[in-house]
Amino acid sequence: MSRVLVIDDETVVGTILRYAFEVGRHQTVVADGGRAGIDMARSEHPDAIILDLMMPSVTGYDVLGILRDDEATKRVPILVLTAVTMWRERERCLSEGADMVMTKPFDPRDVAKAVEALLSTERAGSQSG
Repeated sequence: MSRVLVIDDETVVGTILRYAFEVGRHQTVVADGGRAGIDMARSEHPDAIILDLMMPSVTGYDVLGILRDDEATKRVPILVLTAVTMWRERERCLSEGADMVMTKPFDPRDVAKAVEALLSTERAGSQSG
């Protein structure tokens, strides 16, 4: 069973995604905001992370940078969920270490499929390396 960490300051997003992932047999933990997300990424050892971009105080960009610089979390696949639809922001997310970017509003089933694809890629990479 894979472990998915959702980092979002909107509790409804975490609730929706938790349901979508648990139906797909993934254990899901939810962090309320960036600081909590960083701490949980380090303590919960997730197999994948879903990260909101626009959060107060510690933003998704901050979290992304910290997680990519941390030896314990730098290889964990990260899917960024954002309401920002500009191409430049999408490219920035990818250049700063996101593995995938999806826009809000979203279909939870699509997010679950995307994370499943990231996990499959990660598993294939770890088996060949």
